[in-house]
Parts: sequence; C-alpha cells; structure tokens
Amino acid sequence: MLSRNPFARPFPERPFGRSVLIGHGRTGLFVFIALLFLFPVGLALAYGLLTFLVAVGYHFITERLGVHRTGRNWTLFRWTLDQAVLLLLVSLSCFLLYNATRDWAVMNLQVLLYITVPTVLVGLLPIVVSGIALQLRAEGENQRVAGQMQLASLSSPATPGAGEAIYARQLDHTLVEVHYRDGRKKSMEEEDVSGLVRCHPEFLVNPEFISSVSADAQGLRVRVPGAPQAIPVTPPYYRAI
Repeated sequence: MLSRNPFARPFPERPFGRSVLIGHGRTGLFVFIALLFLFPVGLALAYGLLTFLVAVGYHFITERLGVHRTGRNWTLFRWTLDQAVLLLLVSLSCFLLYNATRDWAVMNLQVLLYITVPTVLVGLLPIVVSGIALQLRAEGENQRVAGQMQLASLSSPATPGAGEAIYARQLDHTLVEVHYRDGRKKSMEEEDVSGLVRCHPEFLVNPEFISSVSADAQGLRVRVPGAPQAIPVTPPYYRAI
C-alpha cells in the first residue's frame, strides 16, 4: 500500500548512466539557450557547459561515495533534497565563473547569498511540481502493468515443486545465489540456471510462481514462495516477465 504522502513514496530510480547524462545535457542546453538573451554566445555556452559538468560530477561522485538513488528509500523527499544540493552547487559554480569574467570584483559573501538562496528556493518549486508529476505518471503506468500481470498469474496458477528454483540474487557479475522451494540455496553461474529470468539488476525470478504483484514509481514488486520480501521488477525487464 502506497503512502498518501507523495514525499514518502518511492521515486523513479536514478542510477548513474546514459539517461542521467542525457537529462543533465538537456538542462545544460536549456541554460545555454536561456542565457543567449543576456550574454554573448561564448559566455552562454560556458554557463551551459559548466552546469552540465557540475551536475554530472555531483551525481557520479556522490554515487561513488555511497549515495544510492535506487530502492525503496529513494523517495520524492530525498530526490528533492538531492536537487536542492545540486542547485546550490550549480549556483556557486556560476557565481565563480561570473566573478572570473569580472576580475573577481564581486567576490562577496552577501552577493553570493543574494544569488544562491533565492535560486535554490525559487528553483525548487518547479522541480517539486515536475517531480510529483513524474512520480504519478510512473505509478500509473506501473500499476497498469501490475494489473495485467496479476490477471495472468490468477488465470494460470502454478504450484512449485520442492526442487524447483524460485528466485536468485546476484552475487557478482556472473555468479548468483539460487533459492529453491525447499529452502536450499546454491551459488552457481547465471547461465546455468534454468527457469529464472532477469527482473532487476540484482534479482532473477521464476515468473511461473508469481503469486501477487504490486507497483510503485520504481516498477513492480512481485511475491514468490520462499522469498522473505517482495522482489523488485524494473521497467527494462517487464517484457521478460
């Protein structure tokens, strides 16, 4: 059951990758186009490129430091805080660039606060609105898929045998820990596992034994016999399931 508070619900996952680079690239392009009305082309391009580099660097470095933008704890609230920090860093970087073009003539703490604080506070409003819209759209799409999968599982229920593999958890790039209905666990190569399909970067599941399906903005959560908790299914793997 999803919380009524959108800030407490899971937000679409944002691990560092191609989609993140494209998203920050669009932001940098927007900054470039907007500043063309205020600055020469070269300076506007510098601001756009700086915005892109700061955003990508922030995302990459914080992820390496242990900031996980995945899982049930990655909520709209945490995403909003993440964007507030990013806005602050971009504002600081652009302030330094502006000073560099003015021979550091306005390097003043009061000026810095006048720029960064309103930028973060005002900038968060459209970010939160767009975040809620993104979250609701993802939830709606995933709930439709969950309903279709639930109907399919009810129409053809299966009873797992004691020796059948139910799900597996990824241990490293090639090795998985397979869980069986009788409680056994076995580490083996992923390519040697039969009956299981990839449903998440960290999980494989036997789709024949899915007993229930729920959804949130990150994807689906499926229940199978023997699993202590729901197994996540992310959108790239919907077709396989």
